Amino acid sequence: MVGMQHALGESDSHAVGRIERSATPSCWGFWMHRSAVLALATLVLGGTGCVSPRVLNIDAYQDVPINRVVPYPTMEELADRAFEIVIVDRPSPGIDDRRLETARAQMRRGLEKISTNAGAVVIDRKLQDLSEQRTEGAPAELPGRRNASVTDADYALAARFSVYRYSSTWTKPSKFLWQSEKHVAGKPGHCLHRVEVEVDVQVIKMGTNDNIERTFVLEHQVEQTNKDLDPACTIAPVTLNVLFETVLDDVLVCLKRPLSARLAPRGHTSAHRKAPEAERHLYLISLGSRQGILPGDTVEIRREQRSQSPTGEEERTERVLTLGRVSDQVMAESSWVAFDPSKVDGEILDGDVVRPRDDQSLLSSLSGPNCGSILEQR
Repeated sequence: MVGMQHALGESDSHAVGRIERSATPSCWGFWMHRSAVLALATLVLGGTGCVSPRVLNIDAYQDVPINRVVPYPTMEELADRAFEIVIVDRPSPGIDDRRLETARAQMRRGLEKISTNAGAVVIDRKLQDLSEQRTEGAPAELPGRRNASVTDADYALAARFSVYRYSSTWTKPSKFLWQSEKHVAGKPGHCLHRVEVEVDVQVIKMGTNDNIERTFVLEHQVEQTNKDLDPACTIAPVTLNVLFETVLDDVLVCLKRPLSARLAPRGHTSAHRKAPEAERHLYLISLGSRQGILPGDTVEIRREQRSQSPTGEEERTERVLTLGRVSDQVMAESSWVAFDPSKVDGEILDGDVVRPRDDQSLLSSLSGPNCGSILEQR
């Protein structure tokens, strides 16, 4: 795969109920302070069993023969781990580019943060001025760019705004039967300020023929109501900017989990060891500290399945075999992972795919925007 490195909802603004976590250790290193979080943590972590990350002497573990997955990954696939990403701004017909300068800058910063936190590498960061668009147009026709800066990337994240709108509605003050029009004329009415955004982010696999692997469509609006004598419902520019920032913050929160899952580092299993006189199993994976792996992290072992589409193109899907917990045996490019054998859905093979699991993002979804009404995947 070219360019990969070897180093390796609609919600109102009154959402409440932050997730709090204590540093007090438990089986999984923290206590949850909300019953909903406790329930979810039990569900998420129950798939691995309460396996300890501590390994006193890895050399004392016995090697266990391990079968190979078919088809086996290529040497290039085994070596490539972290994806390289380029951020792309696509044209937004019907919307003045000047109105989108701040919004595009916020989306770029958000996409870069999601990508880097997921373990990917964002390349071509020469344009740092927020008033400049990083890129424009389709990936194949990026003005002012070196071809290498784009074609060397594994993926392009292409964002396009189709709706970026503000509207307001003024409602007359309520009038009782015994009140005259003159009496209520001096009373303030209510102004409803609404900002609406629709943006789609395409995940484009870079290559000879750029392929759109996934499109995330996000629609969201935020409202604010206040009393006002002026039927024109004038709003301060600063307040309007805050409303647009809020709606885009919610959009990025909803995008974080599914996009992070697609951009997470991708390793493979390569060896199996068993504790002497104990049912404790460890598997060696090709992800280590350089890919952001830490002791105690949760990883997914996945089986890649290949098929052909009706057009004859190869399609790859993955299903999760089990969850594992990273032991304290973490090297730069590899680590040993502990599994509960009773929780494995099938046999783990040499060459199975390994991806980190973002449990923190899963738990944080209990609060914040209602992403089910904001995000659609195509």
